[in-house]
Amino acid sequence: MIIQSLELTAQTLKLNKTLLNSKNEYSEKENFIIKIITQNHIGYGEVSPLNGFSQETSQQINWNFQSFIQSVKLHSQYSLKELLNLVEIHCHDTPSLHFGLDTALYDLKCKKERKSISQFLNHNSKTHVNFSSLYNQKLIRNNNCNTIKYKIGINSITDDVLTLSSLTKKNKNIKFRLDANRCYTVSDFEKLLIKFKQFNIEYYEDPIADLTLSLLQRLKKHDINIAIDESLYNGDDYKLWIKNNLIDYVILKPSIYGGYKQNLKLLSLCNKYHTQCIISSALEGPIGNMATIHFAAILNSNNRHGINIHNFYNQFLFKPIYDINKNNVDINNVIGLGIK
Repeated sequence: MIIQSLELTAQTLKLNKTLLNSKNEYSEKENFIIKIITQNHIGYGEVSPLNGFSQETSQQINWNFQSFIQSVKLHSQYSLKELLNLVEIHCHDTPSLHFGLDTALYDLKCKKERKSISQFLNHNSKTHVNFSSLYNQKLIRNNNCNTIKYKIGINSITDDVLTLSSLTKKNKNIKFRLDANRCYTVSDFEKLLIKFKQFNIEYYEDPIADLTLSLLQRLKKHDINIAIDESLYNGDDYKLWIKNNLIDYVILKPSIYGGYKQNLKLLSLCNKYHTQCIISSALEGPIGNMATIHFAAILNSNNRHGINIHNFYNQFLFKPIYDINKNNVDINNVIGLGIK
């Protein structure tokens, strides 16, 4: 691989509707577009840190990108492995940049080999990825899907029960993924469970603050499925929880977790201990969205993933390869990342 130039361009994305959770609200998103240009191809990547999750600043991202550029001798031959190692050296403390550069490099490699990133990483990858739906401010994005992510902890428990009851009445097959963003104490959450017992709950995502091994053991006595998301970005305790079979689902935002190697290690850990993995959005634009779709395909499962870009945006730098009313995406004929 002979690199001719590298570019990092900042941009601001405006969401189609303000997204709320129990701790944050998002109406726009700052990210960066990466281009790595060779003689025959352009490799695309996206740097998409997420407020409330990511620790790196825009300044750190720019500094580390410049550090990586200075380590690369333009117009010289490199293997993919050599370039990935350089990214890890210079970008290990900026996970979203690490992911974006890895994406661009894999995009180049796979365009050259005429295969998709997911097929390159796992030849048994799915050719279709299924989407879940999102309930946000009284609006369901993608009505064609029975699996809905619903944020709790924003409204009162009484209001949430009324909303879930109304949604269930309209669709008897509906299944909820309830995301608390770690807003409850364990005692408050146990009271909530009594009121939500009537509904079809696939899992409770990050239900309480300051999760510990003993608290998880206590929660598992309630015969519920526990998912973690924010806990992946606060130390390594989650690995012990997975190994002790206390976690049923890992909700992974690949674009902020780290480079491809780190993401694949986590997927391997989940697979080893029979923990299901759901790929989730960090509000990426079209480039980052396609990268997350490839990670969902790598899992080779029929689970529904929260990565439908139409849930968040109406305007796009690159047109998505799937329509707004689709509850899945076909990547059978995708080359590289899928961005042209």
